Amino acid sequence: MPTLFDLREGAVRQEGIEPSVSIPSGRDLVAEPLDLEGVTAIRLDMPGFKDGRAFSQARLLRQRFGFEGDLIVGGHVLPDQAQAMLRVGVNLVELADDVRVDAFAQGVKAYRYAYQRPAEGRPVFELRREER
Repeated sequence: MPTLFDLREGAVRQEGIEPSVSIPSGRDLVAEPLDLEGVTAIRLDMPGFKDGRAFSQARLLRQRFGFEGDLIVGGHVLPDQAQAMLRVGVNLVELADDVRVDAFAQGVKAYRYAYQRPAEGRPVFELRREER
């Protein structure tokens, strides 16, 4: 079982999670929607760092299909992508043996706020409105 890094917590998740469904990067979730009933964890494949389809799939699963379980990205993931993964709703990353856990922890903390609307939560401009 691969090491899972929890992007929301900024640490390695101790208990293992077995995804109910694994989605290849080429699957069109709009044309071929999934039956998400009873699904608690979905693994998305990222075959290369230039292939961003897993980001689109994650956002669709969270926003359009209302998936609330664990979204796991595995494959060729980089610490620099941690913030972007969080913003589209990914909460777990499978870490390869050659990836440093502390690099992912730093990637998650790189920016505290973002202006773009996230898949979960609120953008900084809404938070600033409340402070007035």
